[in-house]
Amino acid sequence: MRLTSAIVCTQAGLAADFRPPAGQRYAQIAASGSILPGGRIVQPLGVQIGTGPGTFGLAVSHNGTVATTDIGYERVGITLIDHSKEGWRERHIWARTPNSDAAEQADPDWKSVYLGIAFASERSIWVSEGNSGRLRLVDIGTGNRQKLVNLNQGEWRNSFTADLAYDDTRHLLFVVDQANFRVAIVDAKKGSIVSSVRVGRMPVAIALTPDGNTAYVTNAGVFQYRPLPGVVATDTKRTGLPFPAFGFPSEESLHGVKRATEAGLIDVPPAGDPNIRESNSVCPIDVHDPANPAVLDWIRTGLPFDPKIFGGSAPAGVLALDDRVYVSNAHNDSLTVISAKARKVVAEIPLRVQRLEAFRGIMPAGMAYDPVNKWLLVAEAGINAVGVIDTASNTLIAHLPVGWLPTRVLISGDRVFVANARGAGTGPNLRRPLMEFGELPFLHRGSVSTFIMPAKSELPKLSGTVYAANGFIPTSQNPEQAPPALPAAIRHVVLIVKENRTYDEVMGDIPQAADSMNGHSKAASYPPLARFGMHGLADGRRTHFSVKDAGITPNHHLIARRWAFSDNFYADSDVSVGGHHWLTGDYPDLLTESGLLAAYGGQREFVMDVGSPGRLQFAGSNSSTHPEEQPEAGTLWHHLERNGISFRNFGEGFELAGNAEDKDEEPTGARFVTNVPMPDPLFRNTSREYPGFNMNIPDQYRADRFIDEAEQRYGKDGTAFPGFIFIRLPGDRMAKERPEDGYPYQASYVEDNDLALGRILQYLSHTPWWREMAVFVTEDSAQGGLDHVDSHRTVLLAAGPYVKRNYITHTNSSFPGLLKTIFELLRMPPLNLMDATAAGLYDIFSNEPDFTPYDSLIPDLRIFDAARVRMGRAPP
Repeated sequence: MRLTSAIVCTQAGLAADFRPPAGQRYAQIAASGSILPGGRIVQPLGVQIGTGPGTFGLAVSHNGTVATTDIGYERVGITLIDHSKEGWRERHIWARTPNSDAAEQADPDWKSVYLGIAFASERSIWVSEGNSGRLRLVDIGTGNRQKLVNLNQGEWRNSFTADLAYDDTRHLLFVVDQANFRVAIVDAKKGSIVSSVRVGRMPVAIALTPDGNTAYVTNAGVFQYRPLPGVVATDTKRTGLPFPAFGFPSEESLHGVKRATEAGLIDVPPAGDPNIRESNSVCPIDVHDPANPAVLDWIRTGLPFDPKIFGGSAPAGVLALDDRVYVSNAHNDSLTVISAKARKVVAEIPLRVQRLEAFRGIMPAGMAYDPVNKWLLVAEAGINAVGVIDTASNTLIAHLPVGWLPTRVLISGDRVFVANARGAGTGPNLRRPLMEFGELPFLHRGSVSTFIMPAKSELPKLSGTVYAANGFIPTSQNPEQAPPALPAAIRHVVLIVKENRTYDEVMGDIPQAADSMNGHSKAASYPPLARFGMHGLADGRRTHFSVKDAGITPNHHLIARRWAFSDNFYADSDVSVGGHHWLTGDYPDLLTESGLLAAYGGQREFVMDVGSPGRLQFAGSNSSTHPEEQPEAGTLWHHLERNGISFRNFGEGFELAGNAEDKDEEPTGARFVTNVPMPDPLFRNTSREYPGFNMNIPDQYRADRFIDEAEQRYGKDGTAFPGFIFIRLPGDRMAKERPEDGYPYQASYVEDNDLALGRILQYLSHTPWWREMAVFVTEDSAQGGLDHVDSHRTVLLAAGPYVKRNYITHTNSSFPGLLKTIFELLRMPPLNLMDATAAGLYDIFSNEPDFTPYDSLIPDLRIFDAARVRMGRAPP
């Protein structure tokens, strides 16, 4: 049985306005339910138990002890949960990480955990360490190591231990090694490796059949990447490519291409066919003789790539029963049912939201089977729920509300346990430590939701809670409640994306926001945190004089006063990697989310070694979309192209796995060392003269390059100005002080960024296209600063003739809401479930235009003087 592909519908085809329930309420954590960044709500069923950050692994012992792996990024370790007459009690065993100086319970060499966790007994537990390539047996009473198994033996190196399954009858561990695309079998009693078997690309999840004779492994990868011929890691400027070798899909990605490096012409190896058996598939492995495992078959799941399907199925979870095997396809919002005997697909179960069936974003993950009701439970990571499947009819019958980003679900007796990677949210990070438990302070926390299996009669009400919390119930057809029509005159949208700042540290000194929180207990502005505001600080850090009461972001503030800004806008991500995925229409899947958390904790490293091919796919903190991450309907770039919207990209998409970002790598600011491709529409519509992220390059250089190319291409050459322009302007991320380059303070980078923003807006406002233009400015994340409302709250500015003047919007919105607004301005349908149900920023527009151009301001010259900056032109 084959699923149908995504349907492209018009906004009018939705026949209703979908929006999250928060309205103008601000993000907050509350016992009655948390308001999330973007306006959704989590109101979990049952009891919520706090864990560490990034809860991805889940295990339950025979006696009911619950354990999770918490992969970070602020802290990593294990949470153990017990129940007594006094209630639920959690405790933590922490590995050593560079992000904390807390007292440690664990061995000094234990630095990471990843997805795999399984009880060996009621007193000990096996954990996969991830980056070290090891398995650790931990005494759950003391935290001491009982055994340590290193998978880096013989021909195998650079291993990365991920998910695992434990056969407690034969005392065998079956371990996914993502770096080497294999499964290793370990004798748990001896602590020795029995054998290994190669599987497909980027294996993710593993499950044993009840008899223990067959292991099923999901392969979520698409390609096996290779280093470029002749590339030298210590000389990437000369031997790497200044731009990705090709786009995907394309003839060049299928067959290879010749490209020129500074060292000469090279033959770039092809990425190949994305639909081969090793990609987006399941391997059944015969393990009845553990010394001689063998792959029995290759079973592809979900939808293959084709001209209308832009992403692989991304099988994320697998569950093996006696007669059936279930696989969750994260990108297709579906479950594949496989006959265990015939090893053939016998059914596909679509997971859909009523009235929104065309859109993907439910993101199914881990599963569990309830033999009493004959229900299959599946974690629905994208909608903060657990889906209930009637296995007799293979239909979705309900959703159960749980925490933020559920990843795994298990059943013990009549009780359900769900691991939620992001728990109830973070809240403010006004000070650290903000949240204390035990000896360890940190901001991010996951959770476990636990509840007794609900009766069938309770399911409609619980499903209604999930629908309401996500904004899946359309608003009334009353015209008075409909969103206002957007100005028909707007034909061009420019999105400028900066890096890492919170709302408070830039905009917290704006007095108009002080009384705007609609009943919230605090004002929306908080001047003491506005270190980059109009009374900001350039900290000399005890090496030279500080500059106080400085106007660091005059252009940001003038744009806010002149046009519109939000004091209730949020990044959906914790860090930049997630932010760039969200902003380009690619909601991060579980492999991306778990990978970025491990990487930001310093524990998921790219290695230039063809012998461990998975390592070539580890992107670390590089933030761009890889083929493995593309959703079924594609990214922003695919969406623009199929809807006939011309676009030009300046700087986005350059951060692919392994790329170098060193000095003297202009104009793109990068050198690419493997054959990993860009999305093809992005490849064809990206400037080759504009840099991506590279903190050695000033934002003044970026402003110069954008203005020069726009003037030449759309002014002198007469090419039509595109419908959409994306500009990456990352300088406000900041770096170490470089006085010799014009950056005596870290705040100098923020001033550079502010001036570049002002110059770009000044240029645009003096062009003929300004009369039909809207400009949005935001950050890719809020990870770099403090905010007294929520750690995700960030900057959003809007400018243009049809944007209201001196206006503050209080709508709780986030990146999907921004994309929703852009799509509607460009008369496009939604791309996915996230933006289809997001809070649009409709109230910032006016039908009475003001075409007055903008003239940029010069920031404080004591902190940043553009005339002193290497590579930049001084502004006129």
